[in-house]
Amino acid sequence: MVTLDLVSILSLLMIVTSLAVFGWRNIKQAAYIYVIQTMLLITIFAVLAQKYNAQELMSWAIIGFFLKVILVPYILIKLIRKLNVIIEEEPVEGFFVSPIIAIAFSLATAMMLYPILKEFSLLKEDIPLIASITVFMIGIFGLILRKNIIKQIMAFCLFENGSHLTLALMAYKSPEIVDVGILTDAIFAVIIMSILAMRYYKYFGSLDVTKASNLKG
Repeated sequence: MVTLDLVSILSLLMIVTSLAVFGWRNIKQAAYIYVIQTMLLITIFAVLAQKYNAQELMSWAIIGFFLKVILVPYILIKLIRKLNVIIEEEPVEGFFVSPIIAIAFSLATAMMLYPILKEFSLLKEDIPLIASITVFMIGIFGLILRKNIIKQIMAFCLFENGSHLTLALMAYKSPEIVDVGILTDAIFAVIIMSILAMRYYKYFGSLDVTKASNLKG
């Protein structure tokens, strides 16, 4: 019988919450699920810090809490309230099929790549590595398959969460300035995408990116 430790359970919950953020039609509720996922990520950092006596990861957890659990969701929820958009547009391949495509290809990619990443990782944690790649890939599929701009911003956040967990497992001894730099870039990206979303909505009256096809020609 396989016994899962706390980090593995939290990592599996990250996959579940990623899929929920990806597929949840109510945009505000999807944003709150993203907050839960980011809390899971921060908790993984804290648990790994204790498990491996890695104080660097505790610093990552503290910095991540303020920037990713508080600041990024604040920006997202403020944007959602300002635009007053509740339900997202139907994604490519529909609401039912697109999550199946995303999770199937993301897990397949993770199972293929994680043995390679494990070779170069400081922390040889199988399930967290699989989860990090899966979350990363679900973010990629979110950018491809979801039509709503706010859901695409959330997909970027998933992508960033996955890469953040991968970095923590592979190179947590990197200088803290690297972590701060990555998070700062991500926050600026969210701010810029939010400004673009507001301007897009003002011009098209919708957050459906396919409306931009009207600009062709």
